[in-house]
Amino acid sequence: MRFFIIGINLLLLLSLQLAFAQTAAPDSRAAVITLLNEAKAAYEQGQNEQAAAALERALRIDPRNPALWHNLAGVRLQQEDWMRAANLAAKSNSLASDNKWLRVRNWVLIALACEAMSNMECTMEARSRARALAN
Repeated sequence: MRFFIIGINLLLLLSLQLAFAQTAAPDSRAAVITLLNEAKAAYEQGQNEQAAAALERALRIDPRNPALWHNLAGVRLQQEDWMRAANLAAKSNSLASDNKWLRVRNWVLIALACEAMSNMECTMEARSRARALAN
């Protein structure tokens, strides 16, 4: 199964939580980090719905955090909720602005979701955008 990348994806972004928690107000950062740790633990135990719930709570605190949106997209992709995964990754892209690395990862996630939905036009577009950003 090709979705092993999502596990790596989630773990990498969660390990960089301090860098991405900067969009939250200073007094909210600790809560976001705690929820990210909860999401990571749940995800590692195969409890995807609990991971998603923790990420959704973190998003209520820090709704402009593109890494949170990306991680939630990764969990939804793992759950085979293709359309929601693509939409969440697109939301992350809209907030990621100058974070090229995150935007590439979002386009890869969108390509995987589109491929799973057998939408080859969407798949090719997402792959093209990921390649263009990566160069």
